[in-house]
Amino acid sequence: MNNKNAAPFVRILQARMQQARTERRLTPSIIAVIIVPISVAVILICVAMLFVGVEKELHQSHILSPMHNQEQLLKQAMQRAIERHQAQNNATARLLLRGGGQQQDDNHPQTTTTTNNEKEESMESLRQRLKPSIWTVADKASDPAVTKLVSEKLLTAAEKEQGLRLCGKFLYSSMEKAVQVGDLGEHTFVATGDIDSMWTRDSAVQMGIYVGRMGRQQPFLRLVVQGAIRRQAFNIIQDPYANAYSRKWKDPSARPLRERVIGRGGWVDTRNYEVDSGAYFLTQLYDYYVAEHLYRPEVLLAEPIIFDAVMLMVQTYIVEQNHETNSPYRYFELPEGGKGSKTGYTGMTWSGFRPSDDKCQYGYLVPSNIHAAAGLERVLELNKRIWKSEDLEAMTSKLLREMEEGIRKYGVVEVPARSGTGMEKIYAYEVDGLGKSLHDFDDANVPSLLSIPLLGWSGYDREIYQNTRARLLDPKFNKYYYQGETLRGMGSPHTPVKYVWPLALSIEALTEEGPPDHRAQAMAFQVQQSLKSACNDAMHEGVDSRRGCPLYTRPWFEWANAMFVVLIETALGERCDAQGKALALQTALETATQGKPVGPGSFFENKFHNDHKVPEFYQGIEAKVKYVS
Repeated sequence: MNNKNAAPFVRILQARMQQARTERRLTPSIIAVIIVPISVAVILICVAMLFVGVEKELHQSHILSPMHNQEQLLKQAMQRAIERHQAQNNATARLLLRGGGQQQDDNHPQTTTTTNNEKEESMESLRQRLKPSIWTVADKASDPAVTKLVSEKLLTAAEKEQGLRLCGKFLYSSMEKAVQVGDLGEHTFVATGDIDSMWTRDSAVQMGIYVGRMGRQQPFLRLVVQGAIRRQAFNIIQDPYANAYSRKWKDPSARPLRERVIGRGGWVDTRNYEVDSGAYFLTQLYDYYVAEHLYRPEVLLAEPIIFDAVMLMVQTYIVEQNHETNSPYRYFELPEGGKGSKTGYTGMTWSGFRPSDDKCQYGYLVPSNIHAAAGLERVLELNKRIWKSEDLEAMTSKLLREMEEGIRKYGVVEVPARSGTGMEKIYAYEVDGLGKSLHDFDDANVPSLLSIPLLGWSGYDREIYQNTRARLLDPKFNKYYYQGETLRGMGSPHTPVKYVWPLALSIEALTEEGPPDHRAQAMAFQVQQSLKSACNDAMHEGVDSRRGCPLYTRPWFEWANAMFVVLIETALGERCDAQGKALALQTALETATQGKPVGPGSFFENKFHNDHKVPEFYQGIEAKVKYVS
């Protein structure tokens, strides 16, 4: 560019620069002249509003009366005026954020737009569609028409009293003897009873009876339950094929060879792969989420350890759909070199062992697959609300669809009808996908065919279930249904011949259908049978149906104790916490008074009830929890 052409450009540039300097000098003047007066005016208006509010408060508080403390009332009036002014400002701000043009008042509430949470199905509707496990809502699952008959007509006063007493005892003693809480509730070890190991299945039911109690009235129970869920997730991550885990880590290299080859060591106590273990874990997560009066249950479920355990369990189920070609699992008790009897693809997921810990005859255990399907339905719901994982949603949806198709296609078999003419459809207990099935058989453990309505799967066929149930409760078809001189009920190949399981007595009562009087009769009968089988004031694994007590297996079996709590609270429609507390107090009294004189009106004579120095805490279930650092 030459100088001649550049001159006008330079002059224009100089003029622009001079204008900018002038504007910068004027800016403070503009602020001083315009902005400052506006700010002062706003401040004066706010002060005026404040003093108007103060004056109003002064009149309301009779500030002019000489009988009042003038200075104190003035402070109170000013504080109330300030709070009202702040509230008005906050309300205005909220209104502006919503984009509204009119201030909201108490008499004309603002209609807000629907949030994402409000678009979701309500929690109560969700509970009705996908019901929580009965062991978490026993007293609410009862029918008032049934409980009235059971309580007032069918059980004697002594039977009702004994049932509530044992129910309360088990509620307290389980927390005292089987539960150990570590790290201020971060993890909870739940022993199964006389075997000091934590079964995923057993512990889910053992903790389940406290889920409905952990809200408003006994929030400390939430720490216990949360810790158990975390421990279950931790265990699954260690080995999803294990069914029972140790209290403490055990060095695998120090274990005998015969234990190492079956997978024992580390945190694993027994490695009997059972499909229902994962199903109990998945359904328990849902039970926790829908528990009433629980503040933000999604916080626990959103922890990485929970999500990782869910993902691993779903992936394991997928691998075991093709057990013959894809599974790494082997166990020496199983045939075919530890792989198990030969199976074909069905869509269901394979299991090595039954809930009794007995090995499967055929690989696809139908009631356990039904329970797993219920768990997967709940995983999809939790994923939609909490985890929002596309991978988990895709895997679970496909797995659930294939499992349900497999249950309907392979898990249902046709057999000669009970009437003697024609055929009827029933659920098989086990199938191999190659044409073989085990039917007219059930095991007393849960999941069982008898327990199908309690497992939570929305897709079971009620007519097929009723056909199955009728045959299972008839010794002509099911050789493990025993009728003895003392007890009548389901047994198991796991226990001696003619031994009835109290677990199965509860399940038979809880799955009874029909009019209220019929269900009440069945419920009362099973309560009476359960009381007969409570040898030494405890539930057991199996009890001799002929002689009853004292012939039983397993002196301490917490799973059975927990199911007795469920039976009693469902049958009577009430909780047994008060009986548990009274019994615990009586036990404490007897311990405290050993060797001590007890006189009229003394501390021990009144059983602590009138002594204000004894905190209520030490009389409640809270005192039973064992904490370790």
